[in-house]
Amino acid sequence: MRLVLIALAGLWAVGALVGFLQTRNRPTDAKLSAAYLVGWPALLVLMYINQPVPLWVSVPVFFGFIPWFLAGPHLWGIMQEPSRIKPGEVAGIPLGYWKWGGLAAVLLGILFDVLVRP
Repeated sequence: MRLVLIALAGLWAVGALVGFLQTRNRPTDAKLSAAYLVGWPALLVLMYINQPVPLWVSVPVFFGFIPWFLAGPHLWGIMQEPSRIKPGEVAGIPLGYWKWGGLAAVLLGILFDVLVRP
């Protein structure tokens, strides 16, 4: 089973890097979306290797799945039609959601860390 997971992660990494390389001549939003598709799972692997991780770090990374899940369709759309890009968005999500959602996730992680700590 471990070899299957390693093979899947390797295939994902190759596919994500190929997708990132295809954004070379595309707008910045396409590059940021592709970088998020590559970077978020890499961050998860890094967290897994360095366990235990404090909750104020792991909760925001866990909630990073939602924009990661949406970044793929967004990247596909802007690769097909670059006019879909809107200013003030990263990976198709407004900057305000990134800022406030990130802050709320960190505060939630701190709250969980305080409640769980013996």
